[in-house]
Parts: sequence; structure tokens; C-alpha cells
Amino acid sequence: MKRWIILIVVVVLFVIGGTLLVKLRKHQLNSIRIAPLQAVPVETATVRVGQYIHWQPYIGHLESNRQGTVKSRIVGQVSRILKREGDAVRKGDTIIEMDGVPGDARGSRAALEAALNNSKKTVEDLKKNEQNMQTIYNRDKMLFEKKVISRQALELSENHWNEAKVQLQNVKSQMANIESELSFFSVKAPFDAVVSTVPVNEGDVVMVSQPLMEIEDSTPCKIKSTVSIDDLTAMKRGERAQILYDGKKIDAEISRVYPSASETGVGTVEVDLPEPPFGLPLGSTVSVNLPIRRIESAILLPMGSVLKSVNKASVFNIVNGKAKVVPVTIMGESEDGFAISGRLSEGDTVVVGSDSLLMRLADGTKVKPVEGIK
Repeated sequence: MKRWIILIVVVVLFVIGGTLLVKLRKHQLNSIRIAPLQAVPVETATVRVGQYIHWQPYIGHLESNRQGTVKSRIVGQVSRILKREGDAVRKGDTIIEMDGVPGDARGSRAALEAALNNSKKTVEDLKKNEQNMQTIYNRDKMLFEKKVISRQALELSENHWNEAKVQLQNVKSQMANIESELSFFSVKAPFDAVVSTVPVNEGDVVMVSQPLMEIEDSTPCKIKSTVSIDDLTAMKRGERAQILYDGKKIDAEISRVYPSASETGVGTVEVDLPEPPFGLPLGSTVSVNLPIRRIESAILLPMGSVLKSVNKASVFNIVNGKAKVVPVTIMGESEDGFAISGRLSEGDTVVVGSDSLLMRLADGTKVKPVEGIK
């Protein structure tokens, strides 16, 4: 009997203790204040509608738009090369000096220079003689007018003056011929340029029309790219192109588009520039973005605004401070962004961020826009 009484007392105590513990826990839970969910800070972008251009990257080579080959006009020997590869030259600068070869009718450069110096001295002497003859004629003319000398004496004086003028003119003509002959020995730059190649050495004997030097004018210049024939058909003269180098970019215009005459399946696109871009020398390599596809009136979004998976893509439109999942179809994608179709309107605000951030969002997630892409 006592055993049953003890058992009943223990059970009652357990029941009372359990009831009190439940009441205590309920009181503790009621006293806890549940913090509201914090909004996720996100960068944003504004939806735009416009033309989408798909840029295809290619390699471009910086070349001169004005090149020239300086050739020899005589059979002669290269005596001095005054300009070398990389040197800048001005129009009219002497870039190579030549000399004659034995048996050539022009003779040597030294002989022509000596003949030119003698002609210059003779010209100076004949100028003085012509001036003296003119002075004598003017004096005799005055004497004739005063009837001091006869007409025959005046005519003789005039003849001497005319002979002096003819002699002077003849020697001047000879001097001009010598200077012309000497000009063949001095090779001059035809325009302002930079020397690109010198295929001869001092001492070489060269023939008429043999190349002596290649020169290039760096301003203006062009960027030349070899592209596939499929992409070539999508490009037109006058369309925009992008030139990129070391993180910098400039806009330019396509100047020429033409298929290759020697290779099948490729063509050439040229972009003219007023001067080498980014301060680069001729021969440099740059990146060129060329337009190969266009979509009119497309929804335009920046990179980082579309969450892509295997079979679908979506955008998070911000409506009343919450993210709303909008399924979209990607129509085009390049480094400049996306062209999409979907239930978005121009002016809507969408979330921009890394894939890991976009994967944290769901339909209805509270978001807090921060400064983003305009």
C-alpha cells in the first residue's frame, strides 16, 4: 500500500513540474522579439531599348596609309647612307649619297662637284664682265647723243655687251646641267616619313630603279584586320568599329571592306585613323571589335544583370522594394552587355551583380538599391 502511495506522489510531482516548465518556456518565447528580415543591398541598372550590336573581336595591324619606295635614278655606287630604320625624315632631306662608277658617262661625284665650283667662279667673273660692258654701253650711248662718237662705235659697244650677256647665260646653263647631273647622286625623301627598310649597304653598286629605301608616313595611318568571309559580308563601309589597347578604347569608322585576292575564305577590313592610336609605333598590334550582327529595338542590359542556367535565363526586376523574377530570352551577348526579350519595359530597374549574388535572390526577396549602373 505504501509503495502505491509513493508512486502516485512521484507521478503527481512530475506532472506539476512538467506543467510549470511548459509555462516557463511559453513565457520566454513570448518575451523574444523576432527581428525582421534585412533587405539585401544590390547594385542596379536601368532597362534601355535600342539597337544592339554584336562585336566580334579581331587582331589589327597598324600600318601606314602612305608608303613609298625610293629608287636609284642612275647606275652608281652607294657612298653614304644618312638615314636608317626608324629615323624620321623631312621632305627634301638627303637620305643617301651616291657616286659614279668607272666608265659611266656622268663621271664621278667629285669631278662634277669640281666642275660646278669652276662654273660658279666663271659665272661670277662673267657677271662682272657683263656689268662692265653695260656700263661702257651706257657711257657710249650718252656720248653718241652728244655726237661725240659715231653710231658705228655705239653699235660696237652694244655688241660687246650682248656678247657678254650670251657668255654669261651659256655658263649659267652649263652650271644648271651640272647641278642636274649632281642631283642624281643625292637621293632625297619625297615626303615627311619614317624609314622602315634600307635594303642596300654602303659600297653597293646599284642599277637604275633599284630600291634604296622604304619609307612610311605615320600620319595618317590605318589598322588592317583579316576576317572570315562570313563576317565580312555583314560589314559595311562607314560603320562603327572599336580599337582597343591596354584597357583603352576609341571609336573609329570602317574605311574599306574587300575579299582577299590570294586566300579563300577570308577578307580584309581597314580602318583609317588621322594618327597612330595610343601613341603606338607603326607595326604594332591592337584589338579591333567589328560589328557582325544588329538587333533593332532590343531590350538592352549590362553584363551581370542576367542569371543564366542550362535551359533558362532570368532577370530580377525591382518592384516596390522586392525582387521579381522575370524569365527572359537572350538574343545576343557581347562584352558590352545583353540583348534580350521578355516582360520588361524601358525604364525598369533590375539587379546587377555576380552570379553568386543573383543566386541568393528569389521572387519576393527584399532588396535595397545602391548606386549602380545608369
